[in-house]
Amino acid sequence: MRSEDQIKRKIHELQQAKNSSTHEDRTRVLESQILILEWVLNNPTESYHA
Repeated sequence: MRSEDQIKRKIHELQQAKNSSTHEDRTRVLESQILILEWVLNNPTESYHA
């Protein structure tokens, strides 16, 4: 399991890579990875069906 700080560092690293990317496909992949990690950080504590 990754710590919150590790996830935040990875998001920052991916954002830097996205900003320097010139390939549209690569940018989309990075955006998807960032979105997933941000979801992990903000994972709701309540039930999905609440």
